[in-house]
Amino acid sequence: MFGNRIYKIDKNGKKRRVFWIRGLRIKFHGHNAQVILHEPVVRFRNSFMELSDDAKVIFKSSRTKLRQMYISAMSKNGTIEIGHDLLPNTNCRILNYREPNLHIKIGDNCMMGPNVIVQSSDAHPIIDLETGQAINRGADVEIGDHVWMTTNVTVMKGVKIANDCIIGANSIVSKDCTDPNSIYAGTPAKKIKDGVNWNHEFPKE
Repeated sequence: MFGNRIYKIDKNGKKRRVFWIRGLRIKFHGHNAQVILHEPVVRFRNSFMELSDDAKVIFKSSRTKLRQMYISAMSKNGTIEIGHDLLPNTNCRILNYREPNLHIKIGDNCMMGPNVIVQSSDAHPIIDLETGQAINRGADVEIGDHVWMTTNVTVMKGVKIANDCIIGANSIVSKDCTDPNSIYAGTPAKKIKDGVNWNHEFPKE
């Protein structure tokens, strides 16, 4: 396995190679994969990441902590890009795997409740018996800025979520959430309220 690299990038844009990240176990399965972490670097704890050939995982600067997160960058030539200050709870998974050239992008200041899954593929093909072709190809996922995915949310392949949205607990997002400042919930998730926003703290009474 050749050409795999882990980099940190400082505030001035200077890149330097490192060989391990505290709290994060990284497994390279192929060649020429990159993990790129912008300083200040997110703090990992009991987390695991694996990468395929030419895959790339990018974390923008963050002062938050990731606990028990699993990141699968097993899409050859695919990318996972995570914005500033992602705040996940425990046991969250970002899955970009199996099919090549898939991309997942999560915007700045997003929050994930426990057990959130974001995936760009079904992982295994469903084959049309007449044509012999897969009918469930993967597709890119794009999550906007300041999106709150609450407990047990699953974001499926090909989905786009607008800025400042809230995804209700136990929802499966299989279609685009196009309206910003809205709550989407259900299976599949549908808009149930608009004209809202969210914050980390309750306002003072």
